[in-house]
Amino acid sequence: MAIVGATIVLSGLTILSLIISQLHKIVGLLEKKATVSVEVPQEAEGNPKPSVAADNCPSNIAVTIEIYQPLVEELEEQFQLADLYELAEKYHLPHPHLSIRCLREAGKLESLGDGYFRLAA
Repeated sequence: MAIVGATIVLSGLTILSLIISQLHKIVGLLEKKATVSVEVPQEAEGNPKPSVAADNCPSNIAVTIEIYQPLVEELEEQFQLADLYELAEKYHLPHPHLSIRCLREAGKLESLGDGYFRLAA
């Protein structure tokens, strides 16, 4: 009687552990994945449009400067990087952190002190 009871308990625990280990698959089958419709924002007039493919942006400083020049013209002569980043996000430019870092490393964004920068000529 003790052996039968222990066997029932162990088999029950084994089945329970198998169910728990495969629960994510069962939930995945039951869950219906809804398709999300992505709305592409329409570009308003005056938004700067990159003249080259976005893939070339961080690897080519000249292209990056060409893309970010209209943004810098919208800002004051001295601007903070946060302002430039906000404009880049607003116009959906590719990878603004990387592009701004590349501009700084290439010496195209000059630091004026106190967190202000300007685009070098």
